[in-house]
Amino acid sequence: MIVVIGLPAYAGSAGGEESVGGLAVDVAAAAAVLGSSVELVGKVGDDGAGDAVVLALGRLGVGHAALLRDPARSTPVLSAVAVATEPEAADGAADALAGAALTADALAGDRADDGPRVEVELLPADPAARPGLEAGDISLALRYLAEARVVVLAEPLPEVAVAAVVEGATFAGARLVVLLPPGAASPALPPEVTLLEAPAVDDGSFGRVVGAFAAGLDAGAEPAAAFAEAVRASGWQPVAD
Repeated sequence: MIVVIGLPAYAGSAGGEESVGGLAVDVAAAAAVLGSSVELVGKVGDDGAGDAVVLALGRLGVGHAALLRDPARSTPVLSAVAVATEPEAADGAADALAGAALTADALAGDRADDGPRVEVELLPADPAARPGLEAGDISLALRYLAEARVVVLAEPLPEVAVAAVVEGATFAGARLVVLLPPGAASPALPPEVTLLEAPAVDDGSFGRVVGAFAAGLDAGAEPAAAFAEAVRASGWQPVAD
């Protein structure tokens, strides 16, 4: 079993479909597609958007037994924003936004070659206004999901909560993978932890690669071999500085 720790967000679309997004969801969904049993440890609001997130995770094949509800905060929402890359493209930005569905392509910043770029922002913008995972939440979840073979921390957390992740993964005998935002400092971690930094510009591939990496570890591959296969299967190419 793979356990992914991170906050999901509600994502709507121009067609009225309700979905779910966020890096933790990208990782979990990619691993589930490859046949792994996956559980998401996260938190949403006790609201309609939270209900939609639960249903969307089920459609992706991602378990939500450890998805908590926060009655004091609303479920985060992913919102599309059309950005004109050229001054003369500004008139087309509204049209691009109106037709942008928050599917995988839009969440990755999809755009036409000759049109505005669609970016995605997470609301509310203030992290303190969103549900948050605490050390006790994580400890309880990892005790409940004691069959975990791989734990992926996809969300920046306070030091005490990171320590709870490390302790829970160690107790389960699981391999631990920690994802860092671009340029973020690494928390204190044991040497055997795999630490991966997200790219500054991502088309959605990073979550898919991490999910494939986690699935390889879950299948028993050593980290180096699992990562090489995940990169090969994704078609990632080295980029020169």
